[in-house]
Amino acid sequence: MAKSQLETVRDLLTVLGTKDTGRAIRFFAADASYRFGNASPAVGVEQIRQALASSIPDAIRKATVDIKELLEFGDVVVCEMEVSYARKDDSVVTLPCTDLFRFENGLIQDMRIFMDAGPLFAQQQTA
Repeated sequence: MAKSQLETVRDLLTVLGTKDTGRAIRFFAADASYRFGNASPAVGVEQIRQALASSIPDAIRKATVDIKELLEFGDVVVCEMEVSYARKDDSVVTLPCTDLFRFENGLIQDMRIFMDAGPLFAQQQTA
């Protein structure tokens, strides 16, 4: 039985927190698009893999997601959450985030992340 779109989003967010880009990329269609904030969109598996790898700084051990709202509208899923980044220095930075996912044939065709990651990088520079 195929996963629902909501299950797919939950699973992807869990995998992204582990920084396992090889596993995460399997959730995306071959010609998918991925965009984090105001960065240029990454299109296609290899560009998305690179974007995923660079979206979490090296100073981060893992990220966990606390989903506040998960809404499904046909082939579109919207996820409102708080993302807690556990840093290697044992500090934690928690940021609000909303992601938009568009699905096609059970795979993510488009993922857009709406987050101000500035505090994460600002903290990294002063740590």
